[in-house]
Amino acid sequence: MIVVTPAETRTVLENISWQTFKAMLSDTGSERKNRLAYDNGIVEIMSPHKAHENPNRLIEGFIVVLCEELGLEISRTGSLTLIRDDLEKGGEPDSSYYIHAGVLS
Repeated sequence: MIVVTPAETRTVLENISWQTFKAMLSDTGSERKNRLAYDNGIVEIMSPHKAHENPNRLIEGFIVVLCEELGLEISRTGSLTLIRDDLEKGGEPDSSYYIHAGVLS
């Protein structure tokens, strides 16, 4: 018997204000396991499971090797909270990177 385990659990909340989303981020703190995203009054709460992390690490490996091959400097910044107050949008990617066009030193 093959048992398929979901990679993550997702919950969607509708009609949520930008101020409520920012309060949710503040109230839950930065050490939580859930990731939140906001767009147009919709909040998505994603709880990653182990199966979610494996592809994330594989993709990160590809990004690192590609940057090394192209001579690009890369800073791995992990799962950040990215907020655009002017657009009222926010999200928390699994991983994020700053890629610099300069040559590695």
